[in-house]
Amino acid sequence: MSLIKALKIFFIILIISLLPFGYNCYIGSKVYYLIFTAISSYSLLTSFNKNSVSFETFFSLLIWLGFWFKFTVQISLFNSSFPEGSGLFDYKGNSYDQILIISSVSILAFLAARYFRLKFIFNYNKLKPNNFDNKIYINFYANYRKNIMYVYLFSIIFFAILNFIFVFFQKGTVPETNLPFGLNNFINWLLMFGLTSFSAIMIFFEFEYKKKNSNKIIKYASFETLISSVSILSRAMIFNSTAIIYGFYRLVEINKIKIKKKVFIKYFLIVLSLFIISLFVVSKIRQSKDFPIGHEVHKYLPTIKTETIDGTIKDPSKTVLIANDLAKEINQIIFLIAGRWVGIEGVMAVYGNKNLGMNSFLLSFKDKFDYSNSFFENNVKGSKHIYKKSPKIYTVYVPGIVAFLFYTKSLIFLFCGIFILCIFCSTIEYFSYKISRGNIIFSYVIGNILAYRLAHFGYLPQNSYKLILAISFNLICIYFLFKMINYYNKK
Repeated sequence: MSLIKALKIFFIILIISLLPFGYNCYIGSKVYYLIFTAISSYSLLTSFNKNSVSFETFFSLLIWLGFWFKFTVQISLFNSSFPEGSGLFDYKGNSYDQILIISSVSILAFLAARYFRLKFIFNYNKLKPNNFDNKIYINFYANYRKNIMYVYLFSIIFFAILNFIFVFFQKGTVPETNLPFGLNNFINWLLMFGLTSFSAIMIFFEFEYKKKNSNKIIKYASFETLISSVSILSRAMIFNSTAIIYGFYRLVEINKIKIKKKVFIKYFLIVLSLFIISLFVVSKIRQSKDFPIGHEVHKYLPTIKTETIDGTIKDPSKTVLIANDLAKEINQIIFLIAGRWVGIEGVMAVYGNKNLGMNSFLLSFKDKFDYSNSFFENNVKGSKHIYKKSPKIYTVYVPGIVAFLFYTKSLIFLFCGIFILCIFCSTIEYFSYKISRGNIIFSYVIGNILAYRLAHFGYLPQNSYKLILAISFNLICIYFLFKMINYYNKK
């Protein structure tokens, strides 16, 4: 059995296990819930097929987690308690039905875009197995392999530490150091996915150099995603590192080299271990910086109650403090896994607000950064909370691309918007593959970045051009990298 088939079986078991609870607890029409389940499950499971691309795989996974999985878990296990808030949603059966219709339409648009891409744009399986025919690049890599490795590792550590000390960019905070000429954006790009992109190039060169399942650069790449995530206080390390491993898996597969399951299981366990470490470390740093928590974390693990003597709380022992602190951290991690996904709550908030329309959609593009909440929080959910300006920390809630497009209250606009955006993102992934000389690892990284941003879309939408510029800069760097190697070889 292949690892991808095993992954599909895992999701099938998870869906079958949760389905009876969701079905029993759903208060609307059961038919709508079953249709929603069927469409969501089909979209997820087929996204791991060989003819899918990275953007589609990661986007379908994020949509499934943010919609079907989160919705089912919350109505089944937590009495419809949606932790990030659903605005003016009334929690009636008919309203739930409408939410599932909106969600299903968006998933159908995604499936239509996937079919269109497969039919008219590109398919990895129909491209040449390897566009990397020119040995100039491999010879260059072989000759300077150690020097390249030293520069690569130094850059990873240097920029992560530099940013952590001077805070050019960290999630949920205002930069403490502003560099001239917009260089803060450069640091942002490097730590978000620039260094990961160079990891993808290194892994690709190493593979072409040795043609093996085993590739030590993957361990370095996993280390890079760990320290970069800690540096920017991000808890999303798992996505970049998984894109690297999945892209490498596809590279080995496309080159018709036998997959060694133990090797890839080892890679995944390394990433999973580092991810858990990153969650603990980032959580501790955020607590030390007094990050606000705008949602209630469910207590999956109970804490140890302290004894009282004559109504006075007795000072707990160090063991009790450590145990309670550990339980608190584990509860936070489980909450992130079970309830922090973006999707269904945004749609609930948008549906619950009857005053939205096309004008609201257009007005959202005029939103500007402020310590008060975003357009989504203030104008859609009705929250008027204002964060303190000292320390310079704030919390961002996003509607997700589905809810954002539904500001218009039009299912047709929603369907067309999702369809066009998915085609656009898949096309960018294709350009990434071509410019990188057939490096599917690199194109998988870019596809993952696009999927993550689209799933978490909605905060300061007018700034979307920055992501496009960052990806374009990424592609230009890769293009000139190959040009420079060619130039050097001709000297």
